[in-house]
Amino acid sequence: MTRDSSPPDSDLPDAATDDHIRDAIYDAILDHKLPAGTRLVEAPLCEAFGVTRAILRRVFLRLSHERVVELQPNRGASVAAPSLQDAHHVFEARRIVEQGMVAELARRAQAGALGQALAPLRERVGEEHRVREQGPWKRWVRLSGDFHTGLAKVHGNTEIQHLLASLVARSSLMIGLYEAPSHSACSADEHTAILDAIEAGDNDRAAHLMAAHIGEYAARLLRPEQAEPEIDLRSLFAPVPAARR
Repeated sequence: MTRDSSPPDSDLPDAATDDHIRDAIYDAILDHKLPAGTRLVEAPLCEAFGVTRAILRRVFLRLSHERVVELQPNRGASVAAPSLQDAHHVFEARRIVEQGMVAELARRAQAGALGQALAPLRERVGEEHRVREQGPWKRWVRLSGDFHTGLAKVHGNTEIQHLLASLVARSSLMIGLYEAPSHSACSADEHTAILDAIEAGDNDRAAHLMAAHIGEYAARLLRPEQAEPEIDLRSLFAPVPAARR
């Protein structure tokens, strides 16, 4: 990428650069390359991404708003280390919201109001099946989360969409941090069953299946030891192309 002629310290806003760095750090967490509690030291990250500290700190602030990164005075940024209680609260909130959401969708389906709105989600579940066999793990985590936010989009309530997007992002982080990568098909199969119940107009079954699905995820999360391993941040992100300042 061609660098512009701006002075190094001007740090002009660049959404593409911010997205690039944010996604690289988030993917490293989902790939289990950055464990919970890892300190994100600025100097090697600035060198790896080819950006100034001001740009990196802007990305850290964004990640902190998403609760992926924690910012502490005199300590800097580190990968968030959500507790078991945090996980319980997040998945409990998801269960409450999503049970009601799928029950309402099933009632709409019974009234013939959904049409082909669920067809794209069935295609996404098919992709989940394929990715679980070959990986990568981070892609499967993203697809699994996308299924739930996709249901919210079909529902159409923007408040639910915003709330669920935040909850899914946090729970995806917890899954990426604490659940060992596996090739289990249960997620995609459960998603298929939920779609079947919605399309059949069975609101009670749809709500029951969603509650069981989210509860299964919550039960599989393991509490890691709270250690702070030494991570070579410069080497970890070295393959990433230098981003424009």
